[in-house]
Amino acid sequence: MRSILGAAIDEEADVTLVDMEAGLEHLSRSGGTLAYADALLVVMEPSRKSILTAGRTIVLANELGLERVYGVGNKAREGDEEFFRSVCAEYNVPLAGIVPEDDEVAEADRSGTILAAGKGDPVRDAVRRIVDFVDRALVDA
Repeated sequence: MRSILGAAIDEEADVTLVDMEAGLEHLSRSGGTLAYADALLVVMEPSRKSILTAGRTIVLANELGLERVYGVGNKAREGDEEFFRSVCAEYNVPLAGIVPEDDEVAEADRSGTILAAGKGDPVRDAVRRIVDFVDRALVDA
């Protein structure tokens, strides 16, 4: 995986986005699959345990030299935005953004189809804001 990502970054693309399985194994190998990463987004559920785990992940990533690591709140319902903000502050998780829960996204996932144009717009907007946040973080680095 590391060599594929290295080749893609060196030869194929200005931006490579990789959706990895949940877990810390990507940080456990020397350099591992994150050897070429400029930034890491840790996706968090709206639970204290998930945010605590994100905080621990950030510490490990920083120890491996990955400096730009941010949390992304996911599946946020009403009231979860403030929860994410306060608990992320408590566990030192810099928050790149919050993605709302959306029935249209869940339905597309359950049916195994892509999200149709005009569906899931709140999620699309949140993801655009997160991409902008990461872009600014990389430019400012």
